[in-house]
Amino acid sequence: MSDEKPRPRRRERRADNPRRHRVNLAYNDVELATLTTAAALACLRLSAYVARSALAVAKEEVSPAPVEYRDQLRTLSDARTAVNRIGTNLNQIARVMNAEGEETPERLDAVLERVEAAIRRLDEATIAVMEGRT
Repeated sequence: MSDEKPRPRRRERRADNPRRHRVNLAYNDVELATLTTAAALACLRLSAYVARSALAVAKEEVSPAPVEYRDQLRTLSDARTAVNRIGTNLNQIARVMNAEGEETPERLDAVLERVEAAIRRLDEATIAVMEGRT
């Protein structure tokens, strides 16, 4: 193995839409160190990292969130995943019921319990974010 760092990628130059405008940004030492580290982890030059990050936020491709809301947003994301899985389970049950005309009460109860738990988690996390609780 080599101790060499991966070379930062270069953005392909596009003749049809070249970047002609420059912006001068100022950072303190801590901010610059933070951005330099993040750029290195992304294998990008600092200017490319800052440009991509700013454009992603401006285009609403990503949403900047305060660090103190990270846990709540993760909970909401996990709950959304759980609800999607539950929806898949409900579709499978409906398919069986339509095809065979019966479904076990135990399986229906298990799915409904998961639905109720996911909804509770979504409600709790949403209220926490709305109230600004960390």
